[in-house]
Order: sequence, then C-alpha cells, then structure tokens
Amino acid sequence: MRVLFVRPYTHDPTDGRPPSASDSLGFNVTCADALAAGLTARGLEVVSVSGRGRPTAWVGRCLAEFEQQLSTGSPDVVLAFHAFWPFTMDLRRIMDDVGYGGPLVTYTHGSHWDPTDLFRTERYPRLAWADLGNLLYADRVLTVSAWMADTILANIGAASPSAADALAPRLRPVGLPLDLPRIDAARQAEDSGPATVVFNHAPVTAKRPELFFELAGELLRQTDARLLVTRRFPEPSRGLTRLARAYPGRVTLGEDLPIDEYYAALWRARIQASVATHESLGVATLEAMATSNCCLLPRIGAYPEITDEDGLYDDGDDLLRRLIEVVRHEPTRRALADRQMTRARATYSPERVAETVHTVLLEAFPRRTASGGGHR
Repeated sequence: MRVLFVRPYTHDPTDGRPPSASDSLGFNVTCADALAAGLTARGLEVVSVSGRGRPTAWVGRCLAEFEQQLSTGSPDVVLAFHAFWPFTMDLRRIMDDVGYGGPLVTYTHGSHWDPTDLFRTERYPRLAWADLGNLLYADRVLTVSAWMADTILANIGAASPSAADALAPRLRPVGLPLDLPRIDAARQAEDSGPATVVFNHAPVTAKRPELFFELAGELLRQTDARLLVTRRFPEPSRGLTRLARAYPGRVTLGEDLPIDEYYAALWRARIQASVATHESLGVATLEAMATSNCCLLPRIGAYPEITDEDGLYDDGDDLLRRLIEVVRHEPTRRALADRQMTRARATYSPERVAETVHTVLLEAFPRRTASGGGHR
C-alpha cells in the first residue's frame, strides 16, 4: 500500500516567535515520526509531504507539494496527521481538482466540539464550523482516544444531529504512537538525591499551570523535592517566579528544551502530575510514563484510559497528599511507575498504533490492484 502522508506544521526554532501551539514543537514531530516509521515497518510505502517556514507560508508550500505528489504519484490513500495543519478541506479540494479518487484519512487531536479544549476556543474562537467541515471532508477520522470520539460526537449531535449521523461511522479511536526509539536513545540514570517532580505541559489555560505551581510550592515546603518545568512561559508566571526565587537550586526552568534534552530530563525525573481541565490523550504524560515517572492525574478526559485507578486523584488536596506520599515513599512510587511504564509502552508503541491505523487504511481502501497502484 502506498500512503501519501501529510505531516503537520512544526515550529521553526529560528523563527524568533513563540510556537503557535504546543503540538508544533512536541507530538507533531515525535508522534508523526513514530507513525511513519511504524507504517513503514509494516511494509507500507510512505511518502511524506511537509512544508517549511512560518505558519502561513508553511500552509501554501505544504499544499503545493501535496498537489505535486498527487499529480505525479499514485498513492492508495492520503493520510493527514492533523485536521488543522493543513485544513482537511483544502486537501479534499486539491484531490478533487486533480481527479484523485482515493480515500482521505485524517487525525484530529483536539476539537472546538470539546468544550474543555480552551486552546481552540481562545485562539480560534470562530472556527468551530470549519472544524466540523474538516472532519466531514474525510473518509475516516482517527481520534487519539475513545473519550475524544465520544465527546465530539455528543457535542456535534447536540448542534446538528444530521452532521453527527454522517460523522459517527467515520470515527476510529486509534491512539498516538510514542517515539520509543528516540526516547530510549536519550536514556539517563535517575538523578540522585531528592526526587524531581516535572511539569511538562503546555503553558495554556486548560493545563492550569498557576494551580500546579501553588501546589508545588506547598510540596517544596513540606518535602525536599525538586521541580523541573520543561516549557517556556511566553508571559511571566507569577507562581513560577515566586517558586524560583523562594527555592533557588531546587526549581529548574527548561525554557522549551530541545526534544532529546527533554527526553533525557524526563528519564532523570521521578514524578509527573497534571491538574488539567482538558486532555484528549496526554502525550506529555505518556512520555513521562515511558521514562519511568510516577504520574498522578485528575479523573477527567482521556486520563482514565491511560492509567489504572491508583494513578488518578479527585481534587487538589488529594493530589498534594499523593505527591507528598510518592516523594517520601519510593516503593509506592516505583510500583505505580512500573505499571504505568509497562502500560504506556505496550499500548502506545509505534508497532501497536501503526497496526491499528493500517487496519483503518485498509478499511478505507479495501480494493488493491495487482500492481498496488492508486486511484486516478
């Protein structure tokens, strides 16, 4: 099977501006690489399309390259990694213009139709119907979790039952692959001494960083733990600034660590926690799990899909109590971390997710010619 793989936008570190979204310097890179590698390992021929430059220029270059590949190649299926980078409707328009009749499969990683997804409603408040259009232009829509598929379908159904009826048979929860080879290549020994707690989430409203820093301040006061914050905050964080001043030498600011340095830092840490109000899967958490961190998560979104009951907490007081416990008691921390590591690596390995995605691609394109050529 020949797959034309439309890669998503990734942040250019020489741009001089902060990334437009967390995914552009995180899973858009690593998970996209892992998926392409996993599909290739299954014997698929994967041809990648990706633009270059700042976001607006990137979209034009990506679409131009996509049109050229469709016009000169013969893919069996088009697979887009992100329904917004570029818009799936733009891919469909080009497919129609060049007369390509093969299927279009796209991932969606978040949605205006999830009311907890504050990044989209804050950054792009008028694109809900464009979001829906992107999903309906695809023959199959891959979601990162069952929770996300259920959530967007329920909310679309409340606004337009006919749209939900059209979308429902196209949705396929498949997860996201972790780039385990790259993660393992960065392996480091745990830091000696007090446990390091890591905050590796994006600096956005739905991740509630200020609440986390408030709890972290109490944790640092009551224990000898250390804190690592891997992402840069475009706007000064009062809570983080106070922590860094109050606990010099115990609070480390990563300032958007490069990917391999980020993975190495996760290996050295021991504990990760989230206080998010939105989570469609939790790639940052899964990466922490894959590097043997003990992860404590709220009982919201897709988090119950990626950990057992012992990894979930009910409120801020419960989280603080659990953090103090796992900082002070290594056997408790290690037992949960080991279970989470095994689960994350088994469920979200490139091989496992690529197998599931491959099944959907075959379902979307059940007919193959003897030569393997695509639709024209």
